[in-house]
Amino acid sequence: MLIIINLYTIYEERLHSEKALDFNDMINESILVLKSRGLIKKWKYIIVDEYQDTSLTKFYLLNEIIKLTNAKFLAVGDDFQSIYRFTGCNLSIFLDFPKYFTHSKTFQIVNTYRNPQELINIAGKFIMKNKKQQKKALKSSKHLEKPLVIIKTGNYVHTLKQLLKKISYPQSKEIMVLGRNNKDIERYIDKNFTRENDKYIYKNITFRYLTIHKSKGLESDIVIIINLEDSLLGLPTKIKDEEILKYVNNTKDYYPYEEERRLFYVALTRTKSYCYLIVPYYNESIFIKELLQNKKNIRVEKK
Repeated sequence: MLIIINLYTIYEERLHSEKALDFNDMINESILVLKSRGLIKKWKYIIVDEYQDTSLTKFYLLNEIIKLTNAKFLAVGDDFQSIYRFTGCNLSIFLDFPKYFTHSKTFQIVNTYRNPQELINIAGKFIMKNKKQQKKALKSSKHLEKPLVIIKTGNYVHTLKQLLKKISYPQSKEIMVLGRNNKDIERYIDKNFTRENDKYIYKNITFRYLTIHKSKGLESDIVIIINLEDSLLGLPTKIKDEEILKYVNNTKDYYPYEEERRLFYVALTRTKSYCYLIVPYYNESIFIKELLQNKKNIRVEKK
């Protein structure tokens, strides 16, 4: 605790010396300004996208603006994709919307134009095992037989190379590789790969590597997910939150690996066609074990 206090003190002194504000300070200062000085502009409508990522401080700011303007408020979001609890996001603000805004109406957008129906059937069933998540019957006009491919292997580098050669035709295809952590890709490449920022090249085959968090909102023709091991830094990660974080956000999991499940859902749904999961022969992620309980529309390969 003493270390945290010292770090906080140094951080605040640095902000003060540079006459700077961090993001959370800007929100809190804005709330104080609104409370003390009011608001000149009288907006009629307020629209917030990605509302599932709202923190309490963001909510307080938004609520203050709504009170001062009496504006009509529209929130757009997807509780399946709430993956920023470490930033203070409180999903209950989204799930309990009628509690915070009385006389509100909810409309579900169930049509997706990115994923094939067979993939969202798998991803939807996976995420809705958590009864806390909203129930949605997702629909797509796209269809693809067995769009989810699980590749079991004992050699990550060789498997990625072979997979890239297999899926790279035609060359115009976009390929995105996703991992849980920034350095996950290092176990899947060797000296035959070259790197340009977040892009990697192997035998004229180019792909982007991103963490799943960074991929949110993006899409690709084909997605490859790595680091699907049952380990401390795998997916789901088994790192426990430090006790002090309860003072930052007092939300907790009501279902095993609740937020990590949403993270896996985000990864699965970045693809416009096939999603390949590179999995070790042994010690595979508990998420993989769960998917394999029902292999419908899943193809399993061994390398």
